[in-house]
Amino acid sequence: MLDGALTTETLELWRQDYSILVADRLNNMWTKAIEAGPKGQPILDSLAFEFNTQTPGIFDWLGERGANFVTVCTQEQKDAIAALLTKKMREGHTVDELARLIRPCIGLTEGQAKANARYYDNIVANLRKEHPRMKIESIRKKAREAALKYAERQHRERAFTIAQTESAFAYNRGADEGIRQAQAEGYLGIVKKRWSTSGDDGVCEICASLEGMEIDMDAEFDFKGKILFRGHKLLPPAHPRCACAIEYIEETPYSGRK
Repeated sequence: MLDGALTTETLELWRQDYSILVADRLNNMWTKAIEAGPKGQPILDSLAFEFNTQTPGIFDWLGERGANFVTVCTQEQKDAIAALLTKKMREGHTVDELARLIRPCIGLTEGQAKANARYYDNIVANLRKEHPRMKIESIRKKAREAALKYAERQHRERAFTIAQTESAFAYNRGADEGIRQAQAEGYLGIVKKRWSTSGDDGVCEICASLEGMEIDMDAEFDFKGKILFRGHKLLPPAHPRCACAIEYIEETPYSGRK
């Protein structure tokens, strides 16, 4: 830890923790969101179509999404801790201080971890200024307690972001899979997908520029930002906490429609 390195054993423990999270919580959440996806599509409402969740496409997506989630989160852990172990941080804090600062930040993103460290430093600076006679041990203790409470709020925010974003991934994947199943079974012909935002004040510039855009089923939407996994641009969400969805439009009915 003194040189800013993370051991393989530490990263493996974090990876195992996230693997357990995927198995115990996220798989169930993803499955429910996938099942809900086709139910939100008006194009399917009048059809005698039954969505099948027991297909290779869905199983493969669940497996790939779970593996990707664990990989990304493990890397985020490494980046977050490394950010707290930069030369500047090591020179400004004792090893014990760093260890106490790092512990509450496990599970946060790099940006959140940096924000927590800045919060701690600001508390220390303010207490030194306002209470010059206070012992440094007492100052650090109060700052740690404040940073811990801040970390708790950050963890809640992080959990909400993960839940909302992962549900959106699965919901949109389920809707897409439902349309493809309906096409394969002769219920739908040629279909295009249209990007649809929530239409409220929370819509970002990226998503606003995509509103109403229509492309073929296998085409990708052109949006900027971090690509979170392979095939990310095929469907919303475009970014964490994105509330966009897809509206499917049948351009050419299937000639032998059931």
